[in-house]
Amino acid sequence: MSNGEFAIKKNPDLTYVSRAVGRSGNIRYISKTFALKDFKDFYFDQKSKKVFEVIRENSVQEITAIYNQETTGFSIRIQRFSKVTGAPLNQSFSFHGGALVRFVKFLESLDLLDMASKENLRFTDRVSDELIQRKKDFSRFLRGSQPLTPDQLLQLFNKLNNIERNVVFQKFIEGIDDFDVENLNAAIKQKEYKKALGDLDNLLKAEAGSDFIEKVKNSEDLNKYHANQPEKIFHKWIENNLWVFGVEYYKKHQFRKIGNDNSEADIVLETPDGFISLIEIKRPLAGHSLFRYDSSHRCYFPTSGFSEAIGQSLIYLQRIDDYKKSIESEHSVRVLRPRVQLILGRSNKFNEDEKKALHFLNSSLHDIDIISYDQLLANGWQIVSFYDN
Repeated sequence: MSNGEFAIKKNPDLTYVSRAVGRSGNIRYISKTFALKDFKDFYFDQKSKKVFEVIRENSVQEITAIYNQETTGFSIRIQRFSKVTGAPLNQSFSFHGGALVRFVKFLESLDLLDMASKENLRFTDRVSDELIQRKKDFSRFLRGSQPLTPDQLLQLFNKLNNIERNVVFQKFIEGIDDFDVENLNAAIKQKEYKKALGDLDNLLKAEAGSDFIEKVKNSEDLNKYHANQPEKIFHKWIENNLWVFGVEYYKKHQFRKIGNDNSEADIVLETPDGFISLIEIKRPLAGHSLFRYDSSHRCYFPTSGFSEAIGQSLIYLQRIDDYKKSIESEHSVRVLRPRVQLILGRSNKFNEDEKKALHFLNSSLHDIDIISYDQLLANGWQIVSFYDN
């Protein structure tokens, strides 16, 4: 029986492996047949300028791989046979060695090439190789057969298309529990908090120079805090990063009016037990000290601007106490001895006596906490470092 007769009697749903043949029994034939509908041909008619499908009902296609056990090499032969006589039609095509490798890569890359454009396209072998390697890496990742380092995973993820990324996320979501979700959320927050603290540090450095507002406006990282007044810039940062105060506050309220004279606090916050507190924000004013030294008394006193900010905070405490019934009825909150967090100034260059002076002032004032921007920054890094693990 000829090869053609074998071919026309093979079941297209099966792959056939021959017995060992050759003098040393080292040759095996692996073959599979395909109906011609699986190998469609198309004909472009020049006259009508139309593409027609060529239907061949009397042929069968066979692909045969010849395996040499001694050389562990393959060859591929593609042949078409008559369904009636089994005789070969036209000619066969054989691929082996390097040509076979390129042929296989060509087949592997067919469903990977981006052919969205309707224009002429060219893809180098290097592009095809990268696409095939990406597909293999992606497949290993999905099977979990080969762990990837964070760098390898990042490189792979950056190369994926949107559909593949959705598959990764789906697999990820299916494989994590509530605890993992909590950890993932915490990791994302950590990254956001570190970025925010870096932004504050850069704002403090920029404020020390000239054209502060312009620098913020033109900065890719800082322009989200841009405002027409320097104080408003820091206001925006604090309003977007209330986590820096720790668990002391539960939520931010939208109202700001705290007095019959229309006095307004910068930020109104609610504590976990349901009472409200105020945040009052002033500029860091780099280069301007919070204290002045009185040599006659050998001690430090608040500077005039610092004293004015403390006086304003005391007035706000009085006005909110007078206005508390209106606040409680209008906003469904409770007002009972509210505190003011006064944010202002720099303390990074304080000497020991200045540190003591600020500590003494804080311990002496009732319901007012004075926090420098450097203390605020340090508090934020302390929170971040606590959750780093």
